[in-house]
Amino acid sequence: MTARISSINNRHFVHSSVPIENESQELAGLLQKIVQNAGALLEVESCSVALFDAIGTALVTLAALQKNGHKPRHTRFKLNEGVAGWVAEHREPLIINDVSLDARFKRLGRNPIGSMMCVPLIESGNFIGTLTASSPGINAFSTRQLQMLTILAEQGVLAITNARHAELAQHQANQLEMLLDLSRGITTRLDADSLYRTILTDIRRLVSCENAIIYKHDSKTQDLYPVAELIQNSSSSIDCEQEESAYSVKTKNIQQEKISLYSTVSATAWAGVHRHPIVRAPAKLTQDENTAPQSSLSLAEMAAPLVSKHVLYGVVALQRQAPFTSEELRIVRNLSNMAAAALENVELFYRVRTDQEQLRTIVASSSDGIAFIGANKCFIEANPAFGRIFGIDPEQVAGMECTELFCCEDEGSQGCCRDLCMVQKALQQDQALSYVELDLSIKGSPRSVGLSITPVSTTHMPLCLIIARDVTAIRDATRMKANFLSMITHELRSPLNAIHGYLDLTLTGIAGDLNEQQREFVQRARASSEHLYALVEDLLLVSRADSGQVRLNREVTSLQEIVANAVEELELMAIDNAITINIAVPDDFPPIYVDAVRMQQVLRNLVSNSLRFTPSGGHVTISASITRDDEVASSAEVTEGKLLKLQVFDTGAGIAHEHQQRIFERFYQAPQASSGRSAGQGLGLAIVKMIVELHGGQVSVESAPGQGSTFTCLLPCLLS
Repeated sequence: MTARISSINNRHFVHSSVPIENESQELAGLLQKIVQNAGALLEVESCSVALFDAIGTALVTLAALQKNGHKPRHTRFKLNEGVAGWVAEHREPLIINDVSLDARFKRLGRNPIGSMMCVPLIESGNFIGTLTASSPGINAFSTRQLQMLTILAEQGVLAITNARHAELAQHQANQLEMLLDLSRGITTRLDADSLYRTILTDIRRLVSCENAIIYKHDSKTQDLYPVAELIQNSSSSIDCEQEESAYSVKTKNIQQEKISLYSTVSATAWAGVHRHPIVRAPAKLTQDENTAPQSSLSLAEMAAPLVSKHVLYGVVALQRQAPFTSEELRIVRNLSNMAAAALENVELFYRVRTDQEQLRTIVASSSDGIAFIGANKCFIEANPAFGRIFGIDPEQVAGMECTELFCCEDEGSQGCCRDLCMVQKALQQDQALSYVELDLSIKGSPRSVGLSITPVSTTHMPLCLIIARDVTAIRDATRMKANFLSMITHELRSPLNAIHGYLDLTLTGIAGDLNEQQREFVQRARASSEHLYALVEDLLLVSRADSGQVRLNREVTSLQEIVANAVEELELMAIDNAITINIAVPDDFPPIYVDAVRMQQVLRNLVSNSLRFTPSGGHVTISASITRDDEVASSAEVTEGKLLKLQVFDTGAGIAHEHQQRIFERFYQAPQASSGRSAGQGLGLAIVKMIVELHGGQVSVESAPGQGSTFTCLLPCLLS
């Protein structure tokens, strides 16, 4: 029988199978001292010590006191074979005065033996060996000498136990050093195939095995499929890595089949499901006459899961003919823990690298310009689209200052960086800046570039993400649209003014008296022309606002007159819909300093909006009062702190809370139940907000579904 001893030589791990008689030099020297002391004590020239082998089935002579310094023959005794075998089986001291008369004696050499005695070596109730003394004479030993040999055996057991414990401690220290060396080799691998080779090679160096396979866990299919296999180097393979043990690792074209994680017959699957290593002893097979004796047993198996942070990455499976020991299981379990952590690192590395490659691909293929800029206002990286927008090679953008690219310091610049650089402002505020558009001259051509600047938090240094888009075509189209709209509205105003004039003349009777029906028809035509004129004014105001040409013509005027003119334009609409318009403006309300035409436009849009969404029988109320609000800025011409509070209240359908902030956006219309009336173009409230803010005021709404709406305009327009 053999025992497995692992040793370290120049930091290369060598596993060997050697006989048990090749015990460590320390233990061999100790056993030799025991037999020497026994010989001196008993005054005999022949003594020997035999110890149990690794599996406890035979005794092996490891030390002997012989003439002429001959080495022991390392004789093996089975239980109940010879005198030592009998003592091993019965665990009792034995003295034989005449060996020729005792059938238990078994002659092994030529040395004459007349009598002998043998005592067992017992440690904590466990038999470990025998101590034997012999003499050529008959009746050479007494009971007292047997007692002396027994006492010496007890002391020898203690010495043997201590020596073995020291040897075990040294062996474990050597294994720990091995594992540390292996961990360094495993944890530095970031390539999956290289890591698989390292794991199997290291396992082979620590634990003798004939087959070794790494299975990877597929969480989607719940299968274990082979990714690396330890094979003998009988033929060359391009995916093999040679090693001293004549074994190599194959990572391509593996013949092994995948294993279902829930297989009930596979030890590998059991280890994966239970996340615990397993050892399976060789099982006896049915043997016939033509079967070799060594083929009567199946291979022993050991499987250890590769688990890190409760995640199963795979299973490593080993096979060989001899059973695996608990010590080998402990080694493989420790190594599998290291391997699992290394596999986790490899998977994280591949995941990060894949994410980076995907991100770089997305950035490189984006039609929008994308660039990163540091706190020093120098570009770090830019994608190809960014270079195309600014007419420069993306590689040349790196290291360039943003002021050079955006022309912030040139004369006639927009002044977006006049007070503070946009990049520094974004980093200081730690929030994205509002979208800006720059008019630049790129390669001699005027271009419009839209910029979005967003700070990015990193562990190393602060960065800003800049998204650039060429909006030249969009701005040109917008300007063309605005110019066309302005031209059309100007062209429409002249015929509309003529229509208004002739209708007014007709109503005065200058062309003859009108009967009631004719007067009603002319009044309705006049109201429709006023509505068309108001729509033209709205469109003209929007086009002027887009081109930055809106100006206010302020003058001192009467609020009562503005309200009356606005109501007169919508009076017929209110009558047709059976809605009452109430005016709650005091007669002595002080004069205001506003653009009367624009304020009339504000009231007309608010009242028109209320009439559209108020059912028949409802009412709309216009009220005015004086209030105070320190948050609204006032000019030198108006009373400090006193504001005009102009309100339009209706009993209509109301507005849901989620739409109240958006109704002041252009062309936005809150969803309403059908009232059978036109919902307008979605410009009225946006124009109200624009005109009120041009006057330095604020507009707000209070509403709830089914409870009507109240629009409030706060204007600093009261004269001091």
